[in-house]
Amino acid sequence: MSGGADPVLAPDATGPERIFLYVASVEGGIGHYAHYQAEELQRRGVAVTMLCSEAYPWPQQSVSYRQLRRLPRIPGQGLVAKLRRLLAVIGNHWRLAWHVARSRAKLVLLEANTEYHALFWIWPHLLLRVLGVTYLAVFHDPVRQVRYGSRWLHRLELWLFYRTLAGGLMHGPVPADAWMPGWIAFEQVPHGPFLHQAEGTLAFNLRDRLRIPQGRFVLLSFGLIADYKNLDLLITALEAVPQVDLVIAGKVKSSRERPAEYYRTLAEKAGVSERVHLIEGFVPEQEISAWFTGADAVALTYDKTFVSQSGVLQLAALWSKPVLASSGDGPLKCTVEDFGLGVFVAPDSSSAVAEGLQVLCSGTTDFAGNFAVYNRTMSWQANVDGLIRLIRQVTS
Repeated sequence: MSGGADPVLAPDATGPERIFLYVASVEGGIGHYAHYQAEELQRRGVAVTMLCSEAYPWPQQSVSYRQLRRLPRIPGQGLVAKLRRLLAVIGNHWRLAWHVARSRAKLVLLEANTEYHALFWIWPHLLLRVLGVTYLAVFHDPVRQVRYGSRWLHRLELWLFYRTLAGGLMHGPVPADAWMPGWIAFEQVPHGPFLHQAEGTLAFNLRDRLRIPQGRFVLLSFGLIADYKNLDLLITALEAVPQVDLVIAGKVKSSRERPAEYYRTLAEKAGVSERVHLIEGFVPEQEISAWFTGADAVALTYDKTFVSQSGVLQLAALWSKPVLASSGDGPLKCTVEDFGLGVFVAPDSSSAVAEGLQVLCSGTTDFAGNFAVYNRTMSWQANVDGLIRLIRQVTS
C-alpha cells in the first residue's frame, strides 16, 4: 500500500478522528518513531490526533497531523521532582482517557507498552475498552524486567494493562522471556529511519574536537549511559586493541545507573584513559550527524537481558556505520545478523568484544552494500503497512 486513503481508516468530515496517538516521550527515539508513523498515516489520508507533551520536539507547524500538546513536562532533580513526575505519569493516562472519550475516538495507539503504576490509572481505559475503544501499543520493550515494587504487584499491573490491548506492533519475534497473553494479536514491522537526523551541515569535526589522531579507529557509543550497555566491557577490551579510541556521548539514564565518573575511573585503572572520550550530557539533534560522521563504527554491546530493538542502530544505518553488537535473542540480534550490519558477539564478555573489535578494525568486510539493502527494507511505509494489517485484524 503506497498511497490514497485506506477504506477502513479514511477520515470522515463529521466523525471522530480515526487514530488517537498517545505520545508521552520528549527525548529519545520513541517520540521520533511516533512522529514518522503519524506522518505516514496522514500521507495515506488517515486522520491522526496526537496527545503529546508541551515540550514535544516536533512543533505543530512542522507536521501534518493534529497535536494536543497537553502533557506537562516536569524538570528538576530531587524527591519533590520525582514525586511530581510520578503524579504526572498517572495524570497523563487520565488525560488520555478524557480526550479519547471527548473525541469519541475508536482506535488508540500507544507509543509504547508501559504498565507502570497502572493500578492508579488503568480503570477508565478498561471502561473505554468495554465501550468499544480498540487499544494498540508499540512493543519497544516486550520483556518487562524493570519493575517498581513487588513481583506480584508488577505482574498484576502488567495483566491489567494487557487487558486493555487488542493488538501490538513488534520489531521481531515475540521473545521467549516475554509474558504475552493469547488475546493480544501481534504484527511484526520494521523500525523506520530517523531521516531528519541526517540533514544539515556538520556542527563540528569529531576528531578535531576530541583531538583524536588521524589513522585511529573511532568506536562510538551513543545515547543513554546505562549499565545494560556494558560500557565497562568496552573500556577493558581496549587493552587488546590499541588502535581503537572509544567515544561515549550521552547522559546517564538515571540515578540508579553507574555514573560517568565510574567509567572514567575504570579507564584510568585499565591504562586506556587517553583513548576513552566520555562526553556526558544530552546531545542536541543538530549535532548528531557530526558524531556519526566522525565514527568508524558504532557500539551496541547490550547485555543478555536486552531483547528489543535499538534506535541507535537506525542512526548507524543512516551513515552506513558497521556496528559491534551484543544482546539476548531478539530483534537487534536478528537484524544485525540477517542483514550483515556488523559484528555480533556473545553478550557480557570483554574478550568477545575485543575479538569483534579486531574484526571491524581489520577492514576485511565492506558493509555498504548490506546497509543499502537494509535501508530499502526498513521503511515507514512497511511499518504502517503492518499497522494497518493489525488494525484490520483486530477490528474485523
